[in-house]
Amino acid sequence: MRFRVLGPLDIRTCEHPVRIARGNQQTVAALLLAAEGRFVAVPALTREIWGERVPTSAVPNLRTYVMRLRRSDPGLAERLTTSASGYALRVEPGEDELDLSAFRTAAEAGRRALGASDAGAAAGAFDRALAHFRGTPLEDVPLGPALGDLADSLGEEYAQTVEDRAEAGLALGDHRGVVARLRPFAELHPLRERAHRHLMLAHYRAGDVDAALRVYRQVRRALRTELGIEPGRELSLLQQAVLARDPHLETPLGSAPRTDRAAPSVPAAPRPGPEDCAPPGRPGVSGPLPRQLPPAPTLYVGRGAELTRIKAALAPGAVPVVVAVHGPGGFGKSALALRAAHAVADHYPDGQLYADLQGASHRTRALAPAEVLGRFLRALGVDRSRIPAGSAEAAALYQSLLAGRRVLVVLDNAASTGQVRPLLPAGRDCGALVTGRAVLSALDAEQIALRGLCPAASVAMLTLQVGEERATAEPEALAAIAREAGGHALALRIAGARLAARPDLPVSCLAERLARRRLAEWTAGDLDLRACFAAGYDKLTDPAAARAFRILGRVHPGGMHLKSAAVWLGSDMASAEAALDELVAARLLESLGHGHFRMHRLLRLYAAELPEPGWSRTRASGSSRS
Repeated sequence: MRFRVLGPLDIRTCEHPVRIARGNQQTVAALLLAAEGRFVAVPALTREIWGERVPTSAVPNLRTYVMRLRRSDPGLAERLTTSASGYALRVEPGEDELDLSAFRTAAEAGRRALGASDAGAAAGAFDRALAHFRGTPLEDVPLGPALGDLADSLGEEYAQTVEDRAEAGLALGDHRGVVARLRPFAELHPLRERAHRHLMLAHYRAGDVDAALRVYRQVRRALRTELGIEPGRELSLLQQAVLARDPHLETPLGSAPRTDRAAPSVPAAPRPGPEDCAPPGRPGVSGPLPRQLPPAPTLYVGRGAELTRIKAALAPGAVPVVVAVHGPGGFGKSALALRAAHAVADHYPDGQLYADLQGASHRTRALAPAEVLGRFLRALGVDRSRIPAGSAEAAALYQSLLAGRRVLVVLDNAASTGQVRPLLPAGRDCGALVTGRAVLSALDAEQIALRGLCPAASVAMLTLQVGEERATAEPEALAAIAREAGGHALALRIAGARLAARPDLPVSCLAERLARRRLAEWTAGDLDLRACFAAGYDKLTDPAAARAFRILGRVHPGGMHLKSAAVWLGSDMASAEAALDELVAARLLESLGHGHFRMHRLLRLYAAELPEPGWSRTRASGSSRS
């Protein structure tokens, strides 16, 4: 028999189609096929058909649907099995009977070949995998929650496989073939950065630089319009390399370079079964199930692309199992992490551990790894008296307790890699989500940089706080406040909180006050922009970097080049570069690439409040030459 779900539902025996009545009977057949031979519990089937409001006649009706499936074909009747808990539809393994299984097997074989630098074998496997798709998965079947998730998952699996096939084609030197196959896909999926990276590189290697840059402009426009974000680091670096005609973009034919990390193996779609009715947790896992996540933030806008990346990286079976979110203070790293952690919590049924490592505050000391290990061990059921005194022994016990479990570890406000590394779970079944101002580049992790919110998202955040009526009454004033905040999430929260606390205050009045550029205006209750900036400034270890911050915060509001900075600092290029590098690491300065730097407008207000920097004797000449 042949079962096909990667398109319209199609069941065939000896090349003759089996007639399945449209509607609920199709749903039952599709859900049984999605389980790939496993039993599907009766509650899961009834929930798929009727949702949460299951009628009293649901079980008898379900029996009728199964009976009609049996009567539709003798071969199908032999495959249908009934148990006390539910039903199963047997699918023979290794026979390519079910296109879903055949697709996943071929796609996984392609990824293994790609990881082994065998691009030819990878391309063949991906072609076999993609050939199973005949349209939108289950496009003619009424979808309940489980089948809806399956259809979404298969859409993502298909897209990843298309991108993997393009990567194999690039490794084979088939650049024009990659363009021909990938261009229609990229047009249908304008927000998929990986696909556009491959398309850019294929155009470039095929000799069409203009087309490569046009692809970048198109995806950048789509990301800014739909999500309010700029392209990611990989795409931006590729665009810079194309502009520079970087020779590293050219590779010998027949080699198998990776244009990005190996694609993660795609998790299997949820398979409903008797375990649907089981309590949380996993068989064989003993001890308490910690649930330490703080509440997810309710005031949250934008960050759709970053949230999607985190969820994909922390999905079951994905690689890597560590995600590190970094960005300037007050940009919303913790809010994004908590939002993402709650979104993937169901993937980690054995618990969620959380710790604020206090690495971002200048008022409190950063927590030592041993202290956090003690907290985590107690949460995992270890009596305080049995926790090892030595940090190495405590770390070993921690890893032993996590082995075999699916636990999510959230480490917020990390100060350094050394603080984080002992707390990362070693098992691939666990996941970790780390936030911090600095880039923890030494970690083997999915690195996600957080940028400022776009103007539309900034206005949306303010609107959530002040209400639609006030926002609609003074849209220009609200936009003016958003401009003054410069995409800074904490600044937007402060402005919105001030307006919410004063319903009688016109939005235009606050906009005028903020336009006077006084840092004292950016405070509301315990929200204080000055304290946020001081946390980064007070952690500077190089006096030259602190002096550079005070100087650069007072000059060149549009940014400056390294050469100009050296003049203002009265130092040589190497010393100036070292000072600026520390400011970039502390997130007090933004590197724009090619020696250009820029400071956020609100950081300039903070720099202006600090003591005079002690200007260089070359200040006047520097001013005239900049």
